Amino acid sequence: MTIISFFVLLVNILEQLIFVTIARTVCDFKSSRLRYVGYFLLILAVLPAPIIMNKPDFCPKEICLLLKFVYLFGRIGAYSVLFEEFSKRVLYIFLLSLWPPQICLNLSMAFIKNYELCNLAAFSAEVIVLASILIYIKRKKIEIMLRQIVRSLPKRLYVDILLLLFIAAIFVMGENQPKHELFYKRYILPSMVGLIVFAISIVKISISEAEKRTTIDMLSKQVENEIKYYEKINTIYGEFRSFRHDFKNHIICLRSLIDAKENDKAMEYIDDIESLSSVEKKQYNTGNIIIDALMNDKNDRAATVNTRVVFSGMVPTTGISNVDLCIIMANAIDNAIEACGKDTSEKPKEINVKADFKQGYFFFNITNPIFETVEIKSNKTIATSKSDKDHHGFGVSNILRVVQKYDGEADLSADDKQFTLDLNLMLKSEEI
Repeated sequence: MTIISFFVLLVNILEQLIFVTIARTVCDFKSSRLRYVGYFLLILAVLPAPIIMNKPDFCPKEICLLLKFVYLFGRIGAYSVLFEEFSKRVLYIFLLSLWPPQICLNLSMAFIKNYELCNLAAFSAEVIVLASILIYIKRKKIEIMLRQIVRSLPKRLYVDILLLLFIAAIFVMGENQPKHELFYKRYILPSMVGLIVFAISIVKISISEAEKRTTIDMLSKQVENEIKYYEKINTIYGEFRSFRHDFKNHIICLRSLIDAKENDKAMEYIDDIESLSSVEKKQYNTGNIIIDALMNDKNDRAATVNTRVVFSGMVPTTGISNVDLCIIMANAIDNAIEACGKDTSEKPKEINVKADFKQGYFFFNITNPIFETVEIKSNKTIATSKSDKDHHGFGVSNILRVVQKYDGEADLSADDKQFTLDLNLMLKSEEI
């Protein structure tokens, strides 16, 4: 063993130790009780490196192949002991450890002719890079953030990373082959196929992430609306509690006036109570107090665009959750108010809402005037002229999602003057 080979061995061991530390930090592996055994096995797996690198004459070909096998696959056993598990994660870490050193080695060979020096330069470069990454992680204290990122990444992306490293290794290796043209002819087709697969996979991941962002936006908006409705309901309940608190005292005073035959004063007292009451007068009686509050809120909003919301019928209190009722009615009325807001004539407008339930079904219908062309597509989405196309249409999609949940049907129609949304949903006996 030459001095250079000895240094290559030391740097290789150091590279593996840093790599294992980063893997444990990022992947949140538990500290193994057998870690010293694992480190010993890892060093044993790396020991054949000088023999493989120098290929001495005294070493038979079969022994060299065995040492290569130990050098390549011995790390799997060492990693399994160090991380106390044999899993896909361990196999992935092993595969991830193979290609970067190979890429660094082939890059070094473009500048350094001595093979031993190339190995030393390659492993030294990797040690510097890995040590820098580890120091950065520790200084910035981003271990928890990295673990969350690793957990949230799609599994497909892990395969893409390995595929990209493999393709990069092939192209870098080709430059150092004596017959690199023949090498490229053999591997160019598989590499191109790999690149195409990689590109398709990245596109799928991008689409998946976009769908997740859309869903998150939809849910955030839904939660915001629900909070507003429940705050409104809480205000109404608070007003009722306040009135009920004084109700007993008012009854005592009224009884004393009536017993004293002071009927005129009793009537005046009743008038005073009525004027002092802060309880909000109900504009709607849908049969569901939550929807009453929602309708009041939406009618106030509609008034800002010179529109009123007219309701007829009854809303169920069982068979469908209040959250789903709010999603349907809030989104439908919001869309109607938005459509009325596009009128520039300032004429009074009307949104008609009808609801009913019978024979296990909930029926909902809403009509509103429109002031621009509305195109309803075959998948029951609405083409919009709004600039914020990514966020527009959440209302309709939320409604359709609830309709599907209750095995219902939805019909959207529009003519030159009016838009109509007609729904029927099957009520569920377990919903309260």
